Amino acid sequence: MYLEKIELKNFKNYESEIINFSDKINFITGENGSGKTNLLDAIYYLSFTKSAFNKVDENNIKNNSNFFSIRGNYKIDNKSISIDCKYKKNEKKTILYNQSPYEKISLHLGKIPAIIVAPNDSDLIRNSSYYRRRFFDLIISQIEQDYLQAIINYNKIIKSRNLVLEKFKKKKYVDKNEIQHYDDLLIQLNIYIRNKRSKYLIDFKKKFFEIYDSLTKEKHEIEITYKSKVEESIDENIFNKFLDYDILTEKTNFGIHKDDYLFYINNKPIKNFASQGQQKSFIISLKMSEYYIISEKLSITPLMMLDDIFDKLDNKRISDLMKFIKNKIKGQIFITDALNDRIKIFNSKDDNINVISIKNGQINFNEKK
Repeated sequence: MYLEKIELKNFKNYESEIINFSDKINFITGENGSGKTNLLDAIYYLSFTKSAFNKVDENNIKNNSNFFSIRGNYKIDNKSISIDCKYKKNEKKTILYNQSPYEKISLHLGKIPAIIVAPNDSDLIRNSSYYRRRFFDLIISQIEQDYLQAIINYNKIIKSRNLVLEKFKKKKYVDKNEIQHYDDLLIQLNIYIRNKRSKYLIDFKKKFFEIYDSLTKEKHEIEITYKSKVEESIDENIFNKFLDYDILTEKTNFGIHKDDYLFYINNKPIKNFASQGQQKSFIISLKMSEYYIISEKLSITPLMMLDDIFDKLDNKRISDLMKFIKNKIKGQIFITDALNDRIKIFNSKDDNINVISIKNGQINFNEKK
């Protein structure tokens, strides 16, 4: 699978552009603020129906406009596929697959699998458990629609249950039958999601350890553990044990939304005991593992987007990473870099490189090397 061409209208700092791509390496250069990341974000939109960096659609409309549109033309198994994403202020966003709308936008996830490595991925290490759960949930959701729907349903039920808890606290009474309705729904969803997460982590870790060793060649003991209070089976009265505290805090305090994935280096939290370079290598290894797991499970090669990936890496790490990208990533690659000298490492006639130079949201040149 690869993206042949993208058409942008009023998306972020792009007014109207048509950009052609190589089916292998696309090297995107330009000064900071020129629109390199915005181009990757447009590609991301076509896979995930939302921005990787700004989840409010209206904020992704170019100034003084009232809509944006993104169109991508893909080749999948030698078939031509088009994806259209359109958003207009005060209207619902539309996603079209070969000109046909989805019954639910969530059904699009996994159709055009993609991975992005970006500077804000540091959230995976430095910020709350929400970011780590979201990372692993998105991997599983691209592979299994049933899992995605379970996550969507779970979040809706938690939101509804929390509103009931708020009502109980305000009115100072408890309707056991009302709260039990939500508890019964949550028990099976908790077990299902917990078991899926645990199962997928086993395969993920095998690939992750292999990639980390290949990328760093450093003698570190690396570990990822899944932490959950939800067990393979749940006592049907488990939520009653937390009910008083739930009412006090007006939120549900037990469930898979409290789970975490813990990252270690040499048996210590990587957040506190790894250098910036080591953390960056860890994150890149997470994303490369995502690439391989999705490739294996879906039998389709995801798009790989690498945004400012060389930041905080020393020369050796950069060299090792570039070799890994060139030799191990077999599908279409998009790389942004303010320095165009690094393209020299891809100097083989067989590399099929497309260089795209961007200035202030406009394409300076777009040519194959």
